[in-house]
Amino acid sequence: MTRAAVLAAFPGALFAALIDRVVRPTPVAPLRAAHRRAAAAVGTAVFEEIPPGTRWLVCTMTTCAHLTTGHAPDGDGCRCTRCGTIEGA
Repeated sequence: MTRAAVLAAFPGALFAALIDRVVRPTPVAPLRAAHRRAAAAVGTAVFEEIPPGTRWLVCTMTTCAHLTTGHAPDGDGCRCTRCGTIEGA
């Protein structure tokens, strides 16, 4: 019997149980519990409203790690929505 034939003969649940008990050295229950919690949490994300006129610019401050962050219009320049510094004033 080939390996493919043996794998096809096993039902999926039996094969998963065999893998969990024989092949994997770590307990799988905590991983499955974490996966269930993550799957249950889908749809609970909280999003912030982006102010109108926001531009995505590279922030020159090291607190933002020079990453591209949102900059909302503020007077003559744009205020970084992450650290609050004003660029281009």
